Amino acid sequence: MFSTLPLVAAALALVGPTAVSAHGYVKKYEIGSQTYPAWDPFNDPYASPVPNRIERHIPDDGPVLDVTSPDIACNKGGETGVNAFATIAAGDKITFDWTNWPADHQGPVSTYMASCNGDCSKFDVSDAKWFKIDAAGYSNGKWAATQLIDNGYKWTSVIPSELKAGEYLVRHEIVALHSVGQPQFYPGCAQVKVTGSGSKEPSGSELVSLPGLYNNIKWPDIWDDSFHSFVVPGPAPAFSGSSSGSDDTDSTPASSTPAHTSSAAPEKASSTQVHTATTTSVHTSAPATSSQASTASRASSVASSSKPTTTGTGRCSAKRRRGMVKRHVSHHAKRHH
Repeated sequence: MFSTLPLVAAALALVGPTAVSAHGYVKKYEIGSQTYPAWDPFNDPYASPVPNRIERHIPDDGPVLDVTSPDIACNKGGETGVNAFATIAAGDKITFDWTNWPADHQGPVSTYMASCNGDCSKFDVSDAKWFKIDAAGYSNGKWAATQLIDNGYKWTSVIPSELKAGEYLVRHEIVALHSVGQPQFYPGCAQVKVTGSGSKEPSGSELVSLPGLYNNIKWPDIWDDSFHSFVVPGPAPAFSGSSSGSDDTDSTPASSTPAHTSSAAPEKASSTQVHTATTTSVHTSAPATSSQASTASRASSVASSSKPTTTGTGRCSAKRRRGMVKRHVSHHAKRHH
């Protein structure tokens, strides 16, 4: 009789040492030849001066659990704008480079955008109307989050080529479904300025609100033997054909669509150009070099005694993580997905 105990032991050996701090977050954005560091919640708050990032601030690497909370849009604290944005041409790629992602935190990946109706630094995210540009769920026995891991913790989306120029929020998210009955949401929002000659604006059923998108969604028990397919919540991607990945929408079972092909951009220039918003809404260019990141790291070591730990509310305990892995390995052995 086949035994899964060796597999369980191996899995626990892998997740055990990192069970407390295994969650991830976007560490940088790759746009064309430029690399933009994301907000580092464990270093940037303690740097002097505090670096100006294109990403709205997140407090840690923990999840949002309440789908009715304003935090579901851009994470905890993400309602406040930052004084920077990255410029990207309509039709260009944006790659989200994550720090890491635990293998048992399986679930869908999606990218949305919302117009700031002007200056993103002053835009309240509660007023945002979001449109999807790509999403992937469960296809050919593999979750989108696993595809992201296989791609070096990277996910690439394409800004719709028809999109009207202006400032937008780009919301990228993984939903972890390993904890049955309590999905975990890991959203983050970057501010960008889209250029180009496009004239289209999403409207009607293409637009959704956050909170609101995930209300009344019945999330599956992914460990149950009866689970075989998943429908990604939300509308179809705006502007047909603009998505770089698979379109696992609320009208298409994930099992019938191809997996996300996430063609990640390679590492580019080490220097970064960040556009800083002034109080008069005039955007000026200011370089942000790699030395800022090292400064943040050095400053963080000095202030480490006052920094938050990675064991805040919403974390998975080591015990529960091990239990999930045991169940996953057991079901994997039986189902051969």
